[in-house]
Amino acid sequence: MLYELYLPFPPTVNDYYTKTARGVYISTKGRIFRELAAEAVNEQLPGVHITAPMLLEVVLYMPDARRRDIDNYQKALLDSLTICGLWEDDSLVNQLFIYRGKASTRSGGSVFMRITDGGPVLPAGSLP
Repeated sequence: MLYELYLPFPPTVNDYYTKTARGVYISTKGRIFRELAAEAVNEQLPGVHITAPMLLEVVLYMPDARRRDIDNYQKALLDSLTICGLWEDDSLVNQLFIYRGKASTRSGGSVFMRITDGGPVLPAGSLP
């Protein structure tokens, strides 16, 4: 399996959720990102539904040159792809590699993803 996908830039985990007196919910930014991600998946990978373990490579092209933690974007990204049906569940991701790309100020940032067959789940204490 080999799939490649371009997505809009996701909100951080801090912007993905909103807290109210009634609980924690997906924020407006999070819902908008989910819709945009679903449109991108339906356009670029129509009918694809992954049910096997996978290796996921993510390149984040930041919307500007500010300092950012690259680990803050994965929750919105992976959950949105689960919700839109690209894969059964993000627990199928056995390996996840995150790279920082150059800032992409013209586009407001973007994400490139490459999805390939996942390798084995490693036993505790072992290194690849």
